[in-house]
Amino acid sequence: MSKELDKRVERSRRQLMTALLELMQEQPYRKISVAHICEHSGVARPTFYLHYRSKDDLLRGYIESMFLQFYEQVDEYLTSTPDADPIIAEIMFRQWSERADIARLLVKDDIEALMLSEFKRYVDRIMQRFISAHKVPVRDTSLLPYVVDFLAGASFMVIVRWIKDDFPVDAKEMGSLYANLVRPGLLQVLLSGKL
Repeated sequence: MSKELDKRVERSRRQLMTALLELMQEQPYRKISVAHICEHSGVARPTFYLHYRSKDDLLRGYIESMFLQFYEQVDEYLTSTPDADPIIAEIMFRQWSERADIARLLVKDDIEALMLSEFKRYVDRIMQRFISAHKVPVRDTSLLPYVVDFLAGASFMVIVRWIKDDFPVDAKEMGSLYANLVRPGLLQVLLSGKL
């Protein structure tokens, strides 16, 4: 693929995402159609479908880009010590607070299920990276999805509450609270070989 084509692809994707986020400020997500997104962005529908299967797919792409930035920021901490969760949690909360306007859009009721589903995928990926980096012995892999669901659910609900309450405390304090809530039980289960 040529650089010119790459730039056009990126420009189209950026225009579509910007249009979706702008439309989400004006109306509920469930009322936004692919036609609305294309009209608002100036990108043709066939071009939309070259890149995405649906508006959910477009939104997942944005969420994925957020997660990849988070993953790049935390990987060093995640792999260097099993006790890095306060800084990882702070980075997680900072990422959401730095994108406060978009964060408010992403925690609306009509996309909460999609967000939680994506959040579970990312928590699973982080758990797998942690287990691999620290060579955590896992005796029963059938229990890992429960750990992921617990972490994803707890993380997501705390983030949603914090965003809906309009970020009443800073990311560092939220990271510390989150780490103190999660660390003792999770690390004990993971590092004790009880899983």
